[in-house]
Amino acid sequence: MNSGVLRLLYTNAFNDVELARNYQISISQKEMEINMININSRYSSFDNVYLNNIKKQSLELDIINLKSNRDKYINSAISYALTIADNEIQENNSLSVATIVIGSISSFISTIKDSFNISIVNRSNLSLMSSKLLLSGISMLQLKNAIEGLKTVCKVV
Repeated sequence: MNSGVLRLLYTNAFNDVELARNYQISISQKEMEINMININSRYSSFDNVYLNNIKKQSLELDIINLKSNRDKYINSAISYALTIADNEIQENNSLSVATIVIGSISSFISTIKDSFNISIVNRSNLSLMSSKLLLSGISMLQLKNAIEGLKTVCKVV
């Protein structure tokens, strides 16, 4: 794979992680709004409690949508990172750019307090990549560790 394509994959992966972070910020804000509504409901009249419940349900639906979008972008970033890693394995590159991308993705996923749903395709590709790296010996140790770290935070066995 030429360097222009790799650079594009690298950029796309980081852009998707950043978009996922933005969605996570929105999720946190909506969760805070729900907490405020819960506090307000404790000290409100019945009419206010009813309106607060409607607001809360709307926020909960928003959070479900935001989590879905966040997971879509994380999965996209993982897909780009695994493509880069696969190229590095094929070319037997000992200096791994994929390690940086995968480390960033793993770090972000580990900060999410709710569960992240990795796609079936990424789950199987991650397992396949891990198996390929078992045969690589010590030359690709950083990439191997990054892949194993991603498997751990994504709960892939």
